[in-house]
Amino acid sequence: MDPLPTIPTPASMYWREFRIRFLPFIAFIVIVGSAVVLWRNAGISSFMAGVAEGVRSTVTSPQVGVLQQLNVQPYQMVQAGDPIAIILPKDPRVEMDLIQSQIQIARLRMQPGVAEQNAMNFESVRVDLLTLKSELEIAKVNLARTQNEVRRNEPLFKERLVSEDIYDFSLKSRDMYLAEIEAKSNAIAQIEGRLDALNTLGVPQAASTNDMAQQILTRLDTLQNSAATNWGPIVLRAPISGMVGMVYRQQGESVVVGEPLIAINGNWSDRIVAFVRQPYSVDPMVGMSVHVTTRERKAKKFWSEITQIGAQVETITNTLAFVRTGYLIDVGLPIVIDVPKGMQIRPGETVDVVFRPKPLERTLTPVNQPASGPVPSSPPTTKEHVAMIME
Repeated sequence: MDPLPTIPTPASMYWREFRIRFLPFIAFIVIVGSAVVLWRNAGISSFMAGVAEGVRSTVTSPQVGVLQQLNVQPYQMVQAGDPIAIILPKDPRVEMDLIQSQIQIARLRMQPGVAEQNAMNFESVRVDLLTLKSELEIAKVNLARTQNEVRRNEPLFKERLVSEDIYDFSLKSRDMYLAEIEAKSNAIAQIEGRLDALNTLGVPQAASTNDMAQQILTRLDTLQNSAATNWGPIVLRAPISGMVGMVYRQQGESVVVGEPLIAINGNWSDRIVAFVRQPYSVDPMVGMSVHVTTRERKAKKFWSEITQIGAQVETITNTLAFVRTGYLIDVGLPIVIDVPKGMQIRPGETVDVVFRPKPLERTLTPVNQPASGPVPSSPPTTKEHVAMIME
C-alpha cells in the first residue's frame, strides 16, 4: 500500500505556533535586558534636573531725577558700554546747597587768614610785653622814691618827729613796689621766652599758612564746580553684554536714588544649579563627576564636576519645584555645577544631570578639536576641556 502524501502545513500555522510558544519569552528577555541596560547607562537612581544660571545685572538710578531718554527695549541685545538711558537730575535742594556753599567760601575769603591772625595775636602779645616793661620802669622809679622816703623818715621817726602811720606807709609802699617789680620781671621773662619760641608763627613773612589756606580755598572751588557739573545729564551705560530682560521705567518718569531701571541678562550660562532631594540617592561631594544633557532637539552632552554644595536644605522656588502629595513646599540640597568653556547654554534652560563615573579620556572627544585629531599626551582636566558624547 502506497504511503499517503504529507499534508503541507501553511506558514500561518508555524507563525501562530512561534507566536504562542516563543515570542512572549523572547519579548520578556528583550524588555528585561533593555531595562537593565537603561538602568545602568542612564543612572535612574541618581538622575535629577538642573537650571542653568547666567550673569544678571540691574542698572539703577544714581541720583534723583527724570528718565529723559530710554535707548533700549525688552529683548534687545546690547554690548558692554553701550548707552542705554539718560537721566536728568532734578532736586530743588541742590541749588540751595550750591548757594550756601558759595556763601561759605566767600565768607572764608573775607576772613583774615591764619597767618594774619597769628601775626595780630603775636603783635598783641608784644604790645602787652612793652606795656609790662613800661610799668616795670615806673615801678622802679616809684621804688627809688619810696626808698628815699623811708631813709628820710627813719631818723625822724626815732626822734618822734614823724608819726608811726607815716613811717609805716612809707615802708609798705616800698615793699609794694618791690613785689611789683619782682612779679613783672618774672612775667616779662616768661613772655619773652614764649615769643622767641613762636617767632616763626608771628612773623607773616615766615608763615606758610597763607599758601595752605589758599590751597584749601582752591580745592573747595574745584569741588563746588564739580558738584555743579555733576547735576547735568547722566548717561547710563550697559555694565555687561547681553539681552535686556526687563525695563522698569519708561521715558519721562521720575526716578529716585537706587531705583532699578533696566535688567540685563547675560547671553550664556556659566553654571548649573541642581537640587538633590531627600532621601539622597547619592551623597554629593565637591569634585564629583556628573554627566549633563540638554533638553534640545539635538541634545548636547558633556562632562563636568560639582564645584559647590549648599550648606543647608533650601526651598526650591524655580521651575524645578515639584510639590509632592502631603507636602506644602519642595526642598532640596543645592549643588553648583560649572559649565565648561565652549559650551553654550541659555540662562534658565533646564538640563538633566546624572551622577556617573567619568569614562577614560581616550574615549571622549574634546571640544574645539576634531574627533580624528591627535590625542594629548597628558589627560586634560574637566575645566580645560569639555568631554562631548555625540549621539
